[in-house]
Amino acid sequence: MITRHADVRAVLSDPRFEVPAVAPATDGTHGMAWLRGAVSRFSNGAEHARRRSHAVGLLSAIDVATLRGDAFDLASAELASPEPSTPSGSSGPEVVDVMARLARRVPVRVLATHLGVTPERREDAVGAVITMAAAYHPRPDPAPPAPESEEQADRAVAVLADLLGCPDLERLAAVAALLIQACDATAGLIGNALNLLTRLPHAAIADRPAEAILLETLRHDPPVRLTRRVAVSDTTAGGVAVPVGTVVVLDLATANRDPGVFHDPHRFDPDRRDGSEDGCPHLGFGAGVRPCPGDAAAVALAAGVVDAAAGWMLVKSEIHYEPSANLRVPARLDLRRPDSGKNQLTDLHDQV
Repeated sequence: MITRHADVRAVLSDPRFEVPAVAPATDGTHGMAWLRGAVSRFSNGAEHARRRSHAVGLLSAIDVATLRGDAFDLASAELASPEPSTPSGSSGPEVVDVMARLARRVPVRVLATHLGVTPERREDAVGAVITMAAAYHPRPDPAPPAPESEEQADRAVAVLADLLGCPDLERLAAVAALLIQACDATAGLIGNALNLLTRLPHAAIADRPAEAILLETLRHDPPVRLTRRVAVSDTTAGGVAVPVGTVVVLDLATANRDPGVFHDPHRFDPDRRDGSEDGCPHLGFGAGVRPCPGDAAAVALAAGVVDAAAGWMLVKSEIHYEPSANLRVPARLDLRRPDSGKNQLTDLHDQV
């Protein structure tokens, strides 16, 4: 496990470390196994560069300000709905599980529309992407996924292909990967940010733009906690010899709280200006030879949702998270419609 900020960045920047390989995409099959073998995330070298450039090209055609505005409008409409969820035993103001209602659905609905899904069918895209995301990421245990879940994911890939008008396979893989990230990592960013915001005193967040809140969330409580690399030649990491074939685990969350890089690293501070010497204050979007291509889109989508939920208040302080080997995504986050325009929760600033 590599935890120091400088050591993590060094591995991420070293071409002698690659992502662990998955089985290559098989011609004639376009299900979940094919998708894992066709996306840039699980590929290396020239193949990764080509696939990543396809995703970058898709995103470069989308105005991030439009994404932000669309996410705000859609999230605001959801929060204004007359039928918010109400947990058993609750009473008084309306309560919404923002993970189920907003964090997973709004980014996918907005981004899918900009990537070729018609507005009338974007709910179909949400359902397909949620199913694919559940089978896409590494499991916390070594057991293989249940056959029925893999079959459901296979059908979901076919649904997305149909929604996109049966595009060429590289486009399908790129769109699927972007939407899965919106469903999981962007949803985790939204949930973690709102969890933090509802625990902070009003003075700590007043007049701070959502983007500043989100960037500090990416450092303080990132949705992607771990990533893995495999050595393709004998090398070193953190001053330790790493033989060829060794898999190293990079602890992004711990590196983001490295006291050698960040002053008072366990304190949530949206005004923070410290960071590494070359201006990379967090590793939430990776670094080095394969940074996340969707960082600007993710922040824009999350900012729209966070702004729409401003002033909503946490119902329960205890938060449970989805089971995942490398993601930190709240399983549920119940917020209550505010009685007034400011946060009235107990000041928990010292705890975050």
